[in-house]
Amino acid sequence: MKKALLICLTTFVLSFHAGAQVFNHLSLGVGMGVDGIGMEVALPIGSFVDVRAGYSINPGLIGVRLLEVPVPEHPGYTAGGNVNVPLTLRLGNNSGRLLFNFYPIPKADFHITAGVFLGSPRFLRGTLNNMPEDYNTVGLDVDGYLVKAHSGTMEAALCASGIGSEIFAVKPYVGLGYGRAVKEDKRISWSVDLGVQYQGKASLRANGEGLTGRIKQVPISASELEALGKMEQYLAYTSFWPTLQFHLYVRLF
Repeated sequence: MKKALLICLTTFVLSFHAGAQVFNHLSLGVGMGVDGIGMEVALPIGSFVDVRAGYSINPGLIGVRLLEVPVPEHPGYTAGGNVNVPLTLRLGNNSGRLLFNFYPIPKADFHITAGVFLGSPRFLRGTLNNMPEDYNTVGLDVDGYLVKAHSGTMEAALCASGIGSEIFAVKPYVGLGYGRAVKEDKRISWSVDLGVQYQGKASLRANGEGLTGRIKQVPISASELEALGKMEQYLAYTSFWPTLQFHLYVRLF
């Protein structure tokens, strides 16, 4: 995070030292990538920097069926034996972003990007299908909240907050790219970017229902669902989330 802030500060200093005009153009962009589809606005800050602000949504229309997960046939009663149910994963990260493109070579399109992604901690959605009937009524007991299936489908999400909180994620980002968000000599421009978001430790969360009917998002661990023990071994690899984006921009003025 300190390195990202240092890059941003350096770009500001270089930009103003160059004596170039600030915010003298505005571009509107549409794009797609790992973070979904979205829109951006971009403005130049001098000769060496563009600032980008936008928002993306990822409806997760395409799911990938990975494997079959063993779950107890009766919740909370492991002696009753297990049944295998299919697990399907979908991208599901909706987020805003504030990014700075730094162009170290004048008039060139190569850039270094630093900034943050902001918003929902969720980055993957998962569904367990064909759950045993007991999960529709009894469910998993997680700290006094029951996580139930609906019509045989139990939904959960992989969540990570970066340096934010459980309800609002702040994920520092650094990356490399090619192209310009704002081109003074062209009305239309494009940019492709590849980088990583720092997410920190991820956890599996689902909506649980309390005794009073209150709905709360609760973390599910291997103590509630033994099959998650193997999955938790791989969650450390999601601390740095790869992000690929492509944007097409139109300079409004």
